[in-house]
Amino acid sequence: MSKIINYSEVLESKRLMVGVLSVSFLLSAGNAISGTIPAMEEAFSNISKANIETLTTIPTAGIMLGTVLSGVFSNYLGKKKSVLAGLIIALVGGVIPAFLPQYWPIFISRFLFGVGMGIFNPLSVSYITDLYVGDRQRSLLGYRNAVSNLGDTIMLFVAGILITFGWNITYLVFFALLIPIVLIILFVPKEFDNFDIRNSALDENGQISDSVSDVKPSTNLKVIEVGVVFMVITMLYNAIPLKFASYIVTEHIGTASTATWIFSFLVLAGIFSGVLFEKISKVFKRLTVFVFEIVIGVAYITIAFTYNIPLLTALVLISGFGWGIINPALTARLVDVSPINSMNLSTSIIVIFISVGSLISPYFFAMFAGLFGNDSAAFAIVVGGALYVVMAVLDFIKIKKNKELSI
Repeated sequence: MSKIINYSEVLESKRLMVGVLSVSFLLSAGNAISGTIPAMEEAFSNISKANIETLTTIPTAGIMLGTVLSGVFSNYLGKKKSVLAGLIIALVGGVIPAFLPQYWPIFISRFLFGVGMGIFNPLSVSYITDLYVGDRQRSLLGYRNAVSNLGDTIMLFVAGILITFGWNITYLVFFALLIPIVLIILFVPKEFDNFDIRNSALDENGQISDSVSDVKPSTNLKVIEVGVVFMVITMLYNAIPLKFASYIVTEHIGTASTATWIFSFLVLAGIFSGVLFEKISKVFKRLTVFVFEIVIGVAYITIAFTYNIPLLTALVLISGFGWGIINPALTARLVDVSPINSMNLSTSIIVIFISVGSLISPYFFAMFAGLFGNDSAAFAIVVGGALYVVMAVLDFIKIKKNKELSI
């Protein structure tokens, strides 16, 4: 007989919410070691610059493999053990370079780190969508983005301190993965491994059973459609990370350090958008994605014609804020279209589409540069902005046709 748990006491507990959100604390942890690349180029003088830079991108390949494995892990181990397995794999892969500072051990460990990230990343979403509904679900999806940005900030700060002791010592920052490991062990009951609030019974006393659904995970074209949207907007959003520094330098607005300084504020936009997402989504409702795609599109196009640093900073922050709203909004939309008992599979599909969008974005903008004979950074940013507006129009048509979407 399945164990009976109290809905009001457990699902409403702050401890469970902290535990669930902790899975997202280090989703952007890989960014923490970006500052070690110049030092590694010097340390590995016999290795090409391209191969050194590959150490920052190889985790993406690992993430894609880990994402595929996430469903397998979840089916055999359950959610809690799968998340812990992913975090432990990422922890081990993350810290190996601190003890084995040679190229190939680092290469393998970075791939292993990505595999671990890929295993627990989809579960950071499905835990929220399977345990909560309505305003609470949307609030936590927004907080998930805020927590991820906060974790990114802390990791970068700690890495900045560690790198003064040696580039390989910087990798000790990944011991921070112990934080979510401990919180999940303490705060997230295993009874929720197979629980889906959309497919569970609730009696008059607020009691629910941790039912194991007989419905096998599946997908549909609507999930794939959300994945394609995620892929395209991720690809377009990369116009700023890829081209903004070049725009600043080539237009003699400032230096590369100016762009880095501006980017350092992006995390604040991510935190604020995550915290405010629930309130904003209540205001714009089904138009949320449409409105903020327009916001990003207009901001990008304006950036390409702006030469004032304070205004550029404001526009980049507006873009980051818009992305911080669109991301959880599309995730909430994914909940609407995902089949019962399939959120982990659906999220895995989305993560793969996002990874593909990130990987192909440089080639996408290079293609447009070749088609129009214009390889300037400003042109690439304009292309990104214009296509965001196109995506907004397509989204407006979609929400008019599909009345089932709640956001």
